[in-house]
Amino acid sequence: MKYSRSLRVLFAAILVAGFSSGAFAQATRTWVSGVGDDVNPCSRTAPCKTYAGAISKTATGGEISVLDPGGYGALTITKAITVDGGSGAGWGSTLFASTNGFTINITTNLVTDKVILRNLSLNGGVQSSLGVDGIRFLDGQQLTVENVRIFNFSGDGIEVNQAQGSNMFLKNVKITHGGVGIKVNGAAVCAGSMDDVHVDAMNSHGLQFINNAQFAIKDLITARNAGSGVRSEGVGVSLSIENGIASGNDFGFQVAPSGNLRISNCGMFYNNTNLTSNVLSAGNNRAAQNTTTNSPTAGGMTIQ
Repeated sequence: MKYSRSLRVLFAAILVAGFSSGAFAQATRTWVSGVGDDVNPCSRTAPCKTYAGAISKTATGGEISVLDPGGYGALTITKAITVDGGSGAGWGSTLFASTNGFTINITTNLVTDKVILRNLSLNGGVQSSLGVDGIRFLDGQQLTVENVRIFNFSGDGIEVNQAQGSNMFLKNVKITHGGVGIKVNGAAVCAGSMDDVHVDAMNSHGLQFINNAQFAIKDLITARNAGSGVRSEGVGVSLSIENGIASGNDFGFQVAPSGNLRISNCGMFYNNTNLTSNVLSAGNNRAAQNTTTNSPTAGGMTIQ
């Protein structure tokens, strides 16, 4: 009898240990829902309520997915992760009033850790308590931002400020009503591409590249910005823009004072000044209805 009772006690202890370890296991995919709870395991049938609640239960390299429309909060990311807000009925939103929306600050595995933010809406809130920066890329190997809307903020829509070399890729990104749309100012080079990016109604510049930025930019619209549509102003800046429109800005395209900015098949309309003369042109750009019209530097590109 004592032997049988001892076995039952041992078996119960094993079961408790098994459930306990399972409760703390990290999943490769977790889920959030407007009716979820962060005490849940973040499974599809028992989702969490916030991105912050889900990330601790998501394995490095895993994915947080959205089940239904909702506001899922700001998030600091310290490991490789994908946050996918879904599409249609599952679009995920973040309200980042008086704070930052997403901060990427990965201090380990810098060579390999990559972050993907996809299908998201980042809303800085109302005028009395605007959010600061939509996305801050402070440390990490690579950031991909795809199908993302950022609006109503006081700082930068996307800010890159890294001490190490990194990559950033933007596709179908819309940024409106803020301080600076996209700002890159790192101690090391950030390189990548931007495709189908719209920046509108900034209190300062649309795209501002201060130091160490190397980007190929295609299908760009930068409009109604109080500063420049695109501004290059420091060392290590190399930009090529194809199929762009700069409209209603102070300067359409500006190099002030340094950096390489090459434009091809771009239009400049209704700006105070279309461009600075040290912008390099392929010779196939257009300007109309600007208060001041300058000629670009010829020979910016050659075809062999």
